[in-house]
Amino acid sequence: MEQATHAQPRVGEKAPDFRLAAAGGGEIGLSDYLGRKNLLLWFSKGLACPFCRRNMARLSQAYQQFQGCDAEILQITHNTVEEAKLYFRNYHLATPYLCDPDRQVHLRYGIALEQQSIGAVAANMVTSSLMVTGDLLSHGQKSPSPVSLIMRMGPRFQSPQLVVAADGAGLVRHVWSIGHSDTLPTVAELLSVLEPLRSGLQSASHAG
Repeated sequence: MEQATHAQPRVGEKAPDFRLAAAGGGEIGLSDYLGRKNLLLWFSKGLACPFCRRNMARLSQAYQQFQGCDAEILQITHNTVEEAKLYFRNYHLATPYLCDPDRQVHLRYGIALEQQSIGAVAANMVTSSLMVTGDLLSHGQKSPSPVSLIMRMGPRFQSPQLVVAADGAGLVRHVWSIGHSDTLPTVAELLSVLEPLRSGLQSASHAG
């Protein structure tokens, strides 16, 4: 069974650095934003998950508000680059979408796969299927197939979500640990953490 290589980051600690391939091309690393942006790191299951797609839509719709806080949102998934490119033929996201298919960054942030009971798996499949059908009928959205992810991780394993707010110095300022199919904190809650960090980033900029 998969084991996390580190504990989840704590407030005041340096956020573990990483560099990952982005669905839009090239690579993006945490250090790219030091001294430039505050960050909201969201570890999610990605576009194959209907729960996550709803969370993505909320963040994309509020993206300008996050930019107003001098913040960038980095979504970190366990998709391969090939899967991500396939998904992006049908979906547009305002935020960078990073690929961690071997889950090494997930494990560095203390996010290990959790085994689900057969009953929980069945309930999740029913709920997901209803959501996928609703997306198709209401919005004409075709859901990407989750088969490749299931094959890699196993049908009974799910990855919890984690949201980490880090300031321009790379220090962790807030951590939200969330269930694999749960809704993210509200946009207002996320902004309430990021907005105070803006002044520190601007002070550092003036000092430089």
